Amino acid sequence: MFAAGDYVVYGCKGIHRVTGITTLNIDGVSKDKKYYVMQPFQKPEGSVYVPVDAPNVNMRLIMTEAEAKDFIRTIADIEILDIQNNKQRDETYKACIKSCEPAELMRVIKTLYKKREEREAAGKKLTLTDLHYMEEAENILYEELGIIFKLPREAIPEFIMDTFEKESV
Repeated sequence: MFAAGDYVVYGCKGIHRVTGITTLNIDGVSKDKKYYVMQPFQKPEGSVYVPVDAPNVNMRLIMTEAEAKDFIRTIADIEILDIQNNKQRDETYKACIKSCEPAELMRVIKTLYKKREEREAAGKKLTLTDLHYMEEAENILYEELGIIFKLPREAIPEFIMDTFEKESV
């Protein structure tokens, strides 16, 4: 169970801050059913209500700073995806993103960075679909790391590279 003040990764919807737990006073909704009240990190004026006991909701606490540092150290070992079938590749990207797991998000990012480099070498751009998946994975992961390390989302790729360089010295 999450508590007020916790930051969570909520499905593929990004980072949210739990502001409390409540019941809803809506016709047709059980007055005993509890809901997390959450603020989207990117839209703090909004609220999202998620059933506390929802079995299919993929939600986890954001990483601790120590977990995030350990994760960054493992990025080099995360293998890229090598799927030739477009439909299978799209389904795999969606599953990785929906998992909310940092390693799976990074797998998509690394795969699409490599694909972008290959396409640029051939004088082409990344497809809009691939660009969408890369941005979605980056937004979730980099937003989480930004909160943890108190950095703007845009600074995270350089922060990751700097961390690699410090580790390899």
